[in-house]
Amino acid sequence: MYALLLRHQQKKAFRSILNHHSRLLSQRRDHSNVSIVDRLRNEFADKKQQHLDNSKRDHAKILSVSGTTEQLTRRTNYGIHNKQQSPEAIYGFGVTRPDEVFINNELNLKYVDVYGFDYDYTLANYTDNLSKTIYSILRDLLVELLRYPKQIKDLEFDPSFAIRGLHYDINKGWLMKIDSFGNIQLNTVHAGRERVADPEEVIQYYNGTHISPRYLDGQMTQLNDLFSVPQACLLSDVMQYFKEKDISIHPRYVSDDLNQAAKMLHTGSNMNSAFGIGGRLHHAVVNDISNYLEKAPEMVGFLEKLRKHGKKTFLLTNSSFPFIDKGMQYLTSCSDWRDLFDCVIVSSRKPHFYSSRRPFRRVGEQTWDPVNKFEDGEIYQGGNLKDFTEITGWSGQKVLYFGDHIFSDLIDPTVEKGWRTGAIIHELEAEIETRNTASYRHTLAWLLRIERLIQKAQSYYSQPGIDGSLESLVNEWSNERRNARHELRNVFNKSFGSLFRTYQNPTYFANKIRTFADIYTSNVCNLNNVSLDHVFYPDRTYLPHERLVETLIDTGKIKELLRN
Repeated sequence: MYALLLRHQQKKAFRSILNHHSRLLSQRRDHSNVSIVDRLRNEFADKKQQHLDNSKRDHAKILSVSGTTEQLTRRTNYGIHNKQQSPEAIYGFGVTRPDEVFINNELNLKYVDVYGFDYDYTLANYTDNLSKTIYSILRDLLVELLRYPKQIKDLEFDPSFAIRGLHYDINKGWLMKIDSFGNIQLNTVHAGRERVADPEEVIQYYNGTHISPRYLDGQMTQLNDLFSVPQACLLSDVMQYFKEKDISIHPRYVSDDLNQAAKMLHTGSNMNSAFGIGGRLHHAVVNDISNYLEKAPEMVGFLEKLRKHGKKTFLLTNSSFPFIDKGMQYLTSCSDWRDLFDCVIVSSRKPHFYSSRRPFRRVGEQTWDPVNKFEDGEIYQGGNLKDFTEITGWSGQKVLYFGDHIFSDLIDPTVEKGWRTGAIIHELEAEIETRNTASYRHTLAWLLRIERLIQKAQSYYSQPGIDGSLESLVNEWSNERRNARHELRNVFNKSFGSLFRTYQNPTYFANKIRTFADIYTSNVCNLNNVSLDHVFYPDRTYLPHERLVETLIDTGKIKELLRN
């Protein structure tokens, strides 16, 4: 009996010890958990204050904290440098020059013998008045020729709404920005002029956020050039009008009708396209040319420099000769502008120029003789890349061609003939000026800091005893990250953000530029800043697994680590 009682007391004492040990262990875990969360929260507060102090020192703001982007929204008149904020005002930061030439692929100008140019938005820089006129003409064509409601004529162009490079879903009527991997930037999806409020609606329709290449090619249209910015705005305005008036319409009807109107805008009738000035837009420009074009004395100097150093030059454009002639006379302030080029080809119908076998024709005195050589002073129209190469002998990597349109100017000459290419992107200047502001850079620095802190917090998830307070903290920081990303998008464009970037990734447009343009810049005259034997070396591109070591080597910090 005594033995049984003793064993019972021993078991009871043992259970008491186990319970006490369990309570102590639980208390230690709770203390550890609280300490981790408190420590992280204190670190976050300290880092945030450091960033605020640094931004105040530079007379700047962290936009996601101050909640304003007005000081950075200065997107006016592409191609004209805005000097309101000088680099000297950005203390402690290097700046990117808006007139810099940027490199995607190594290019040695010493081996370039031939320089070719598109006309519109390459040699010719248009004022903002052109976009307003394009919008007005397209709008009126919808009403006058395609029988749209007359109230459509009350719509007005909003230059702050759209950017180029957007995709339009012809089945849903959604306008959106897509990244280089084919992923949708969800907060850019618009139905008419209104953002789609529930991202789940987009996700459910596409079964995720990824758009397949087949769907992109067959069921979406991309608005690639600056001519398409007012078209994108009108597309959204018309869809919004039908939505508000509760009028049923298939989104593809509006897209197809606008494309038809755009053809009339640029070409008018086929006879006008081939032998006259062109469509309504071309007549509007020619009749008030100083309202639409900026004189370009630097362009003349650049072309003369090329020819002085023995380089060949050619002009290859889709516009008609009467239109080009008027424009070039105004741009260059001289009537003999043709002496700046060894060869001028108009009405080329790019991108079909690169794949068709359409023959060249003379623009001047009408003859029916085949064109077997290009004669000095003559202007030619039509033609194709194969005959161009055979007649001139210009091919391969000794040709450098500049244009503003991915598909009409850059892809086919690179793929088919190995030409080197340069993209002219006028919006680049305004984006660089924004990125150079101290407030943008401090906001970006704070965003990157938040992401590092979130990664650090997530590394504690696997530790025993961690409860929901850590997850709540990460969610809280994720909201701060979301606010910072939102503000960094809005400084470029409040509806669609930057032309070149979604959040982490380049846009679909930027990826095409990176793939098919050896160099890119905001103005062709920026090439005046480099010598004709200059070698463009691109920055080394790091894969994620290479970045740590190779960045240390590039910055020279590896020497400090080795010494220590």
